Amino acid sequence: MSKLYQADGEEQQAAVREWLEMLEVMEEHALIGVKKFFGGDEINMVDIAFSFVAHWLGVLEDVVGLEIFEPHKFPRVSSWIQNFKSIPVIKDNLPDADKMSTFLKLGREMMLTSKSN
Repeated sequence: MSKLYQADGEEQQAAVREWLEMLEVMEEHALIGVKKFFGGDEINMVDIAFSFVAHWLGVLEDVVGLEIFEPHKFPRVSSWIQNFKSIPVIKDNLPDADKMSTFLKLGREMMLTSKSN
C-alpha cells in the first residue's frame, strides 16, 4: 500500500501492477465458490487481514488519482467487499473515507515535494 502512496511515475505503475496481481490472486484462488467471506459464511481473520482492500484501496485510488479496482474485472472481490463492509461492526467502525483521503492527499503532496527537492 505504501509503495502506491509514496511513488509516482514508473514506480507508481509498478505498484499498480502489484495491486492488480494481488486482486487477481484473490479473485481466482481465494474467493472461489459462493462464499461470502474467505472462510465461508462468517467473517474470520483472513477477512480482517484483507480489510485494507475493502476500505483503503478506494481511499488510495482517490489520493493518487488512479482507478485500480474495477468491479467488473473482479466480481468475487467486489462481492466480498460489499459483504465485508455490510457487517455492522465493520461498517460502524471504518474511518471516514473522505476525511482520510483529504488528510492523505496533503501528506502525499508534501512527501512528493520534498522527494523532488
